[in-house]
Amino acid sequence: MGLAHLWHPMSSRNPFNFPQIEARRYRGALLRAQQAIERSGQAVLGPGVAGFEADLASWMGRGLRAEQVIGVANGTDAIELALHACGVRAGDPVAMPSHTAYATAAAVLRLGAVPLFVDIAASRPVIDASALRIRLAQPPSGLSVKAVIAVHLYGEACDLQELLKVCREHGVPLIEDCAQACGSQYRGERVGTWGDYACFSFYPTKNLAACGDGGALVTRAEGESLEQIRRLRFYGWDRSREAVQWGVNSRLDEIQALLLQAKLQHLAQRINQRRRVAEWYRQGLSPLLSNTALRKLPADGPDWRHSYHLYVIEVDPECRPALLEYCLSKGIPAGVHYPKACHQQTFLQNLATWTNRKECVASREALPNTERLVSQILTLPLHPYLGRNAVERVLRVVRQGLKNN
Repeated sequence: MGLAHLWHPMSSRNPFNFPQIEARRYRGALLRAQQAIERSGQAVLGPGVAGFEADLASWMGRGLRAEQVIGVANGTDAIELALHACGVRAGDPVAMPSHTAYATAAAVLRLGAVPLFVDIAASRPVIDASALRIRLAQPPSGLSVKAVIAVHLYGEACDLQELLKVCREHGVPLIEDCAQACGSQYRGERVGTWGDYACFSFYPTKNLAACGDGGALVTRAEGESLEQIRRLRFYGWDRSREAVQWGVNSRLDEIQALLLQAKLQHLAQRINQRRRVAEWYRQGLSPLLSNTALRKLPADGPDWRHSYHLYVIEVDPECRPALLEYCLSKGIPAGVHYPKACHQQTFLQNLATWTNRKECVASREALPNTERLVSQILTLPLHPYLGRNAVERVLRVVRQGLKNN
């Protein structure tokens, strides 16, 4: 079957349809990737994967080597394998924010481990180092926290230096969840280069996007420890294909790796384009901060730079439902990322009861900042190809929606 079925003829007319727009732009790269596989005969873990791992290591910097980047099937797998490499096993608590994509918690649960939810900062959607220090100092009775996951949500960077300090105090490894932050920077360096492990997703809407699923696990391990981690993605096989350890089937497809390798060359440019769209939003919305239901706009921090995977504003929670409905009625694909925090999900609330782990799946009293933020976030469309006219269209609708409230 050819590739023509991937390109919907209406996609170019919808300025908000990022996956389709990018697919059209990289159609040539995808065709070249297909041709490379036809020549090599390798569709999985071939030269394309090795080349992408090397290029991503070089792009991330800070001395990262090609073998320390491990292409896997998706970002959730990357987190699960990082947890396993940290020694996390069934029943172990893993400290993490509750305000994140549920995939983060799903990776913990897939190992049979227990999410130990930590509140976010008062003014930011990322894990709070002070709250983490308290959680690690007072773990659930009879249990020892085996890992910490710091999620760089929306493209904002966590306070990695402070988190590392807390983790080192308690002897707990730090995993960076970079699924939404490929290209974000902390103190002039890429996120994903600070923790003991880092996990990336290349889902089709991400900053670095495949045409299907894909992910990467990054580690600072060396020697035999590194070999053990690399074997995790491929049944635990050694070079002679003998199973010498625990492992899974989580391999990055060759066609995805070749496409990602091509896109990586333009990633810095694409992130600058995202930042440009964010600046247009800031210019158009900041005058409304003092006299409407609009409460906050995303921005860089004093020691980090946003990559704007998502553009998430904060509005009065009483006004959000009407504003969201108004945007959707006018053809603006606004949304909420995420309408429920992980600890509010039905499955996890039931799990807390079934397993008698209510002290892990925290209540609203333990997560006040999380509960507050979830009630007032609203995502506006943003991607690198969004033009000024489309942004102005969004701004007109959002301004009117705010005035209506």
